[in-house]
Order: sequence, then C-alpha cells, then structure tokens
Amino acid sequence: MIKAIGLFSGGLDSMLAVKLIKDQGVAVDVLHYQIGFEHPKLRRRAQHKEAEVTLAEAEQQLGVTIHQLDVTKEFLPVVLHPEHGYGAAMNPCIDCKIFMLKQAKVYLEAHQAQFVFTGEVLGQRPMTQHRHIMRHIEKASGLEGYLLRPLSAKLLDPTIPEQKGWVDRERLLGISGRNRSVQMELARQYHLRYPQPAGGCLLADQNFARRLRELFAHKAEENIVVEDLALLKFGRHFRLSDTVKVIVGRHEVDNTMLAAYTAGRWYAEVRDYQGPLILIDGEPTDEQYEGIAQIAVSHTKGKHASQVTVDFACGDTQRVITIIPDKHLSVEEWRV
Repeated sequence: MIKAIGLFSGGLDSMLAVKLIKDQGVAVDVLHYQIGFEHPKLRRRAQHKEAEVTLAEAEQQLGVTIHQLDVTKEFLPVVLHPEHGYGAAMNPCIDCKIFMLKQAKVYLEAHQAQFVFTGEVLGQRPMTQHRHIMRHIEKASGLEGYLLRPLSAKLLDPTIPEQKGWVDRERLLGISGRNRSVQMELARQYHLRYPQPAGGCLLADQNFARRLRELFAHKAEENIVVEDLALLKFGRHFRLSDTVKVIVGRHEVDNTMLAAYTAGRWYAEVRDYQGPLILIDGEPTDEQYEGIAQIAVSHTKGKHASQVTVDFACGDTQRVITIIPDKHLSVEEWRV
C-alpha cells in the first residue's frame, strides 16, 4: 500500500488535505510539529470553547492518529539565524517551512513512505505560498517532486505521486487565494467541525517578538532552554538586570501556568491581598528583592496601604519582606 506523510497544523486546510489523500485509499501518517511558538490558546470565557477543536477531536473526525513531535530545541537555531530572513516580526516563515519539511523527509525515510503532503493553498500566505517560493521550499527541503499540495494541486505542476498514479490528480483541487468559501463548503460536505482561524505563530506577533529579542539580548544562545521560550507566553515581564527577570501573572490562567514553572525558581505572593503570582527568573540580590516586592505590591490593592508583607519561596527556602509601598514608583521603567 502507498503511504504518505501529512503535515498537520490543526486548521481546516490541513484537515481537508488529510481527507483528500485518505479518501484515495492512501495510508497516511499525520504529523503535528510543535516548535515552541504556538499560541497557548488559553480561553477564559466558556463561549469560546465551541470554536476549539482538539487534536483528539480532529483524529476522531479524520480517522487517523496525529503524531505530536516536539522539535522546539532543534528549531531554535532557525529562529536565531534564518537564511531567508524574517517577516514583519521575528517570523522566519520560509526557513520554518523548509525545516518542517526536512523533518518530515526524515520521518518519511524512517517509515518507508512514498511522499509528503500539506494543506498549503497557493497565494494564501504572503511569505511562503507564492508559486516560486513554494517551488524553492520544495527543492530546499529535499522533497522535489515528492511534495503534494492537494488543495492547489491542479494549479501546480504534477508531482511524482500524481505521475505514477499513486493519487488521482482529477480528484484533487485547484484552490488559490485567501477566500475560504470552497474549503468551508467542503467542510460542510465532510461534516467536519473545524477551528476558526485565530492565533497563529507567536513569532509573527510584534509583542512576543519584542520579548524574544529582549531574551536574546540578555542570554547567550547556548544557555537558552525550552522553558525560557515557554515563559515568554505568559504574564507581564520586568527586567531588573541581565540575569534577573520578573514575570507577573495577569489573570488566573496566567497564575496557573506560571505556577508550573516554580520548581527551582523563586516566586512571590503578597500577603493579605489578592494578587498575581510573581515568578522570578534568576537569582535576585538583596536590593532586587526589595524591588520585586514593590512590583508585586503595585499589582494589588496593597499599594494603598501603609506597609505590606510579601512572601518569597524557592522550594523549601522562604523569605519574608515587609515594605512601605512606594506610591511614586513607576514599575514601567522595568517593563519588557
């Protein structure tokens, strides 16, 4: 049996691509690469839930197993040194696509598959889906002739899978542009529930890109770990020195996520006042503890009190600081 490797982003286009190939009797292995810069998709209001489709739900609808592969560590050098440059923020979209397809090629060879397919649509995205760029990405990934884009296949040169009859070109599509009406109609025909377009890659977000640049400016490339990237997604960030950064939760979800990273780190909470979790990345000096306490209190109603106590902890070690809130302090001078 012919086997194909499908790259799955989680959106409608990749769902349809899986459907089109699977319906032709081709066995498919579906891969979802995690590069560390996905939106956390945190929902604070229940009405958003109907727009979400988990990977498990997608598997059930498509009748496939979606293999989640974390390549965050391997992808970091691509972000730092993109051969084809960045988009509007720090999004190395061309190099990212080449990277993922190279990963898929390795998987293809290890699992005796014949070709790779994606949910790409000609002309849909500005950096990576122009005809000449798609051709360049195909060559650079080492998949020339063996990369099929089922949604736009009829507008592109026939691939080897089509030429050899592994798939029927006539049963593929010729979609182009950013209008999604054809895809939405196909979703209705297939009875697919799919997520609404949202979020996308954080590297294309200017605010996240600013935080990432700031991290690169204060930490050597070889010392950056996956957790550093994850923490950029949550809270308000305050830089006290090259080696100390403070992250303040913005809401309950942030606090919950930050709490997962307290192992081996100092964290703080304001005593007697409801407020955010304060996560400390780095080892503060005595003077910096005072500043962190002021930052913590400034995010609670304790900022109006005559004095406030802040509790610090790191594992079994505890520290207590009582301060007089500085009503003239502007914590924004430390804001990243």
